[in-house]
Amino acid sequence: MKYFCSIQGRHLLPFAAGLFVLGLASAHHSQAPYDMTSEVVIEGTVVELAWRNPHVAMTLEVTGQNGERFLQEVEMVSVSEARGLGVDEDTIPLGASVAVRAHPGRRGPKARVFGLALTKSDGTRIPLHPFAGFAISPDIRVEASGLAGRWAPSGEGLTETFGVLANWPYVDGGAAVEDAFNRSGASLGVCEDYPPPLLSIFPDLREIEVGDTTVLMRFEAQGQNLERVVRLNVAEHPPGVEPSLLGHSIGWREGETLVVDTIAFTPHPHGAFAWVQSGPDKHLVERFTLAEDRFHLRYDVTLEDPESLTGPATFSTLWDYRPDLEPSGVACDPEVAERFLHEE
Repeated sequence: MKYFCSIQGRHLLPFAAGLFVLGLASAHHSQAPYDMTSEVVIEGTVVELAWRNPHVAMTLEVTGQNGERFLQEVEMVSVSEARGLGVDEDTIPLGASVAVRAHPGRRGPKARVFGLALTKSDGTRIPLHPFAGFAISPDIRVEASGLAGRWAPSGEGLTETFGVLANWPYVDGGAAVEDAFNRSGASLGVCEDYPPPLLSIFPDLREIEVGDTTVLMRFEAQGQNLERVVRLNVAEHPPGVEPSLLGHSIGWREGETLVVDTIAFTPHPHGAFAWVQSGPDKHLVERFTLAEDRFHLRYDVTLEDPESLTGPATFSTLWDYRPDLEPSGVACDPEVAERFLHEE
């Protein structure tokens, strides 16, 4: 099995949208170990699959160009994102001969690579990251009865969403975002997570529980199991709310739509979006509506943040109804998180 050449510029998005895609691909940690502007195709045999959070890691046995054999590590997404893409521990069997499309490591062919997609010897394609551009779609024929249930955004729609977000009205026209990307960006700490709206667009499992006075939204994000509480019996936000990662949310019904209004967010390096710092006055309004086909939930966002945006910014996307998904039970491993925060 062999390590193939770098593919400069193939499958890359135009710069504005691509900036966000590449940055967000590694927003949890710096993308400095990888050349995110080029791709390689690596052929090898799967010898290990470490099913851990916040990143699954696959190891291939590879034959180099001069005939020597070595182990090649491939970084993948979190466990819950992999499951949302239709990938579990049995999807990639040990001993399988595969070809992996990836962003290469900067330290040469033996450095860890950033996996995008895998092709098995029988031609089966498997996504290793949402930005592979496809997912293994489950055969779900059960309709949702309402907003309650388990959902996961489709991986296929992410690049379109990011293209919209790349054109948001940023205060500096996106110059700070480009600068952060060129400087490898700001990593999150060990086992830290994102606030919404960034939290809400990855293909992680999220479960909605609708009660009389509250709506609970549980997100299995990188093994952190975050829970948002939406208060339905509160007409307005009380004064002096203590800021937090997820903010303070109140909600109400407008017909079939649940409207959620959230303030009191802690400032965050990815609070507005990837590489875009949010401030203390961030204000998020989300609308959750069961689609007419009852297989999807429409998620509409309006974000205001005077620190990062010149005016209100919006986007819309769909979540798939996924009653087949179960919580993975795989917690974020600080040792794994720490390792991926740094270059090899």
